[in-house]
Amino acid sequence: MNDIRTAIQSLWGVALVMMGVAFFFRIPEVMSRLSEISYFHGVRTFLLFGLYLMAVLLFGGGVRKLFAIFKNKREARVISDKGP
Repeated sequence: MNDIRTAIQSLWGVALVMMGVAFFFRIPEVMSRLSEISYFHGVRTFLLFGLYLMAVLLFGGGVRKLFAIFKNKREARVISDKGP
C-alpha cells in the first residue's frame, strides 16, 4: 500500500512540474489574447505577475514533492542497509 501511495505521489509531483513548465510557456499567448480586451488594460501587469507566480508555485510545489519523496526513499534505504 505504501508503494502505491509513493507512486501516486510521484506522479502527482511530476504532473505539477509539467503543468508549471507548460503554464509558464503558455502565458505569453494568453496575455496577447487578454490585451485585445480593453477591460484588462489597467490590470495587465497584475495579471502577468499573478500568472507567472502561479507557474512558479506549480513548478516549485512539484519539485518540493519529488525531493521529499526521494529523500524519504534514500533515508529508508540507508536505515535498511545498516540493519538492526
